[in-house]
Amino acid sequence: MAKNGFKIFDSDTHVGPYVDILERYLTAQEKERLKAWEPYKRTSLYAGQGGVGHVTYARGERKYARRLRQVSAEDSLKGYNTALKANARERPISLHVDDDPAERLKDMDYEGVDVNFLLPSGWFGTWTSGDDVTLEAAMYRAYHEWMNDYCGRFPERLGGLIICCGRDVEGSVAEIQRWGKARWPWGVLVYTPAGFPLDHPALEPIWKATAEHDLAVTLHTFTSMPPYAPGGLDTWENLFIQRSAAHPWCGMRNMAALIGAGLMDRYPTLRIGPLEAGHGWLPFWMKRLDEHAHTVKG
Repeated sequence: MAKNGFKIFDSDTHVGPYVDILERYLTAQEKERLKAWEPYKRTSLYAGQGGVGHVTYARGERKYARRLRQVSAEDSLKGYNTALKANARERPISLHVDDDPAERLKDMDYEGVDVNFLLPSGWFGTWTSGDDVTLEAAMYRAYHEWMNDYCGRFPERLGGLIICCGRDVEGSVAEIQRWGKARWPWGVLVYTPAGFPLDHPALEPIWKATAEHDLAVTLHTFTSMPPYAPGGLDTWENLFIQRSAAHPWCGMRNMAALIGAGLMDRYPTLRIGPLEAGHGWLPFWMKRLDEHAHTVKG
């Protein structure tokens, strides 16, 4: 398939994962630990959240409820979701793209997209806000099992990433070694709690395993859920500022940390991709990094 003669690779599209789907991959003990998250549980009631009945969690959610030129946030705005403008649609959207990969392929065919690189939806970062690292790692393992099944039906057109728990480096390396040679993982995404830098030496085994398995480092910025994008707490509770300013800054910070720490010098074949922040800032940022590499000691 090609759109106007071009092969289209969508490098940042999201998929679930909803807890009611992932529960089939959890052990009885892990489901028991999940009960502690009951206060943060929410069940979708409309198509905008993927269809009626799907379960997510919202611990750590930020609302961005203030519009520009208003004195303060108004609860009636209901924050992030209502502040995003709905896109005009020429056809009804499927409520099952996160349940059935065949439904996703219908959308891809309609749009003329050949390949989807799938990332977990933004709410999944909620696990970094809790203290139960065992549960966090278990949710990521369940996600990998599910992605193996989901992408496995259309391996030429669907791929994803391995989520690494920054608080369980040994377990994360084991997941890379387990899945790294499978067809569906094309990259890794490291989830760390707020304030934990990606250049921290404790994460080195993850980067090493990533390079050894020829996976890309995926850097993704976040909005309403942890781990928050840098600057997300300094946008005066406004979504326009957060998306337009904090998102690119997140890509800049993450790239500066990894490049400045010599990650690509140690692993010269490693690929790094900053997503959901555009790339118009990249040329000037690379020039600035080159300049400061000679003037500021990292």
